Amino acid sequence: MNIPGGMWRSLWRGTKPAEDWDDEQDAAGGRWSRAVLRLAIIFALLFGFVFVAFWWAGSAISFTAARAAYRSVPTWQIDGVVRDAITRQPIPWAVIEDEPAGQPPLFHTDADVHGVFLLSTLAEPHRVLVSAPGYTPKAIPIGRVWFVWMPSGKERKEITLFPLGH
Repeated sequence: MNIPGGMWRSLWRGTKPAEDWDDEQDAAGGRWSRAVLRLAIIFALLFGFVFVAFWWAGSAISFTAARAAYRSVPTWQIDGVVRDAITRQPIPWAVIEDEPAGQPPLFHTDADVHGVFLLSTLAEPHRVLVSAPGYTPKAIPIGRVWFVWMPSGKERKEITLFPLGH
């Protein structure tokens, strides 16, 4: 620890005038107390890093285990408005659901009279199917690629459906 101490001492002296150098205090106890302080800071940072790593790993394992056991809790929210692609008017009572070809559990919701919806689903990347009577259904991608690390969040979608025959 002598080499790093000497390096820091020379850098410190470079920032102070020569008359402010205190070699006696540095030789007596200043060097020892600084080393202890450095070690305490390194230990605290290391402890914090390990704590965050274990917390993250536990969250990822819990999420994955729940998914494998089909006991997943919806942690991803998609909200928005379903509109007619031509007139831009809201489409009331549109159905927004996880694509039936996807892995269970599947979630669904209905838009209100103003076309506004809120769907709670899983954070993993998948497709949501949006349909309404008289309109061509549309599948849209949702979710996050890094869902295991960040298994919750929100997404806003402005969905447009084309009338049948267009």
